[in-house]
Amino acid sequence: MTDTGFPGGGLRLFGLIGDPVAQVRACFPATERMRQAGVDAALVPLHVPAGHLPEIIRGLRLIGNVDGLVITVPHKIPMAALVDTVSDRAALVGAINLARRESDGRWHGDIVDGVGFRRALDVMGFDPAGRTAFIVGAGGAGSAVAVELASSGARLRLFDTDLDRAASLARRLRDAGGQVETSLYPDPSGADLVVNATPLGMRPEDPMPIDPALLTSNMTVAEVVMKPPVTAFLRAAQERGCRIQLGEAVLLYQLDAMVAFLLDANGLK
Repeated sequence: MTDTGFPGGGLRLFGLIGDPVAQVRACFPATERMRQAGVDAALVPLHVPAGHLPEIIRGLRLIGNVDGLVITVPHKIPMAALVDTVSDRAALVGAINLARRESDGRWHGDIVDGVGFRRALDVMGFDPAGRTAFIVGAGGAGSAVAVELASSGARLRLFDTDLDRAASLARRLRDAGGQVETSLYPDPSGADLVVNATPLGMRPEDPMPIDPALLTSNMTVAEVVMKPPVTAFLRAAQERGCRIQLGEAVLLYQLDAMVAFLLDANGLK
């Protein structure tokens, strides 16, 4: 930043890409953390229509002061194929929510959604080891949460309207030593932890990801949807006596990991 407070020519740019992006919450806190680290950088929202993702990424890679990306729905899975390398964790998830330009010009991807989700559970005092988790949604966010919970010793049941996608995730997790099965229906009966890892809840007209009548008061119910902060599904879970975890907790508890990853771009740290 210049002395006037406006961006100068040395500003390093990071983009938050999604379709839509009006709901994103990470830009301000991530930018603040970069400035606190002494880096002249900013994270800005970029509305990238899903049908134009490959061509837009090709263009962004050509911009010299764009050093990285934060990725949200629906781009997490397709972006994994548009970078040059991914972390072992991202390879297991099959998606990325972060990408950065390395010093050699190649782009590297990782995903820390599951890290943020698990840290939020830790703060709540919920240990997933030996517990049963029912996850609705096997997309980018759901896969990241599933990988983290499986590696923490939880038993998983997965449901996705795309049964093949859920089955593929289950196979990868079982191959990595996880205890995972799939479900034909969004029925969380018997679960200790219930996770909505779909975008359902972002819009007022969205249907519930799970029938709230199937929730019981001994369950902890968590969201990945960040806006609104308390979705209709979480309100219904509270009414059933469940303990809840807000979707914004996933962002809050991954911010440090996110910023650390991005600032490794081109040796900015």
